[in-house]
Amino acid sequence: MIRHVFAWQVADGHDGQKVVEMLTDFSRKVDAIRFFEIGSHTGDPGENGEPWDGVLITDLDTWDDLDLYSNHPAHVDLVAELLPMVKARAVVDFVRTEQ
Repeated sequence: MIRHVFAWQVADGHDGQKVVEMLTDFSRKVDAIRFFEIGSHTGDPGENGEPWDGVLITDLDTWDDLDLYSNHPAHVDLVAELLPMVKARAVVDFVRTEQ
């Protein structure tokens, strides 16, 4: 199982809830996704610095499925629409070990 994690910080003047809605809608369009979870940061970050505004976690069966996900036309369109809405982003992909 491949886990794909995408974290973002919303750019000034943009709506964080809109980002969540767009990512949620997209995640329902790609058949290769086995699981997805999305959440927005809540609470005071305390001494941890500036927090990420949200994270999307998706699980896919194979690296090929991740490639299909990444190159899916809906993903390409989503990235083009999201880039102006985020000031920073981070992605981590790894083999998920079963617990």
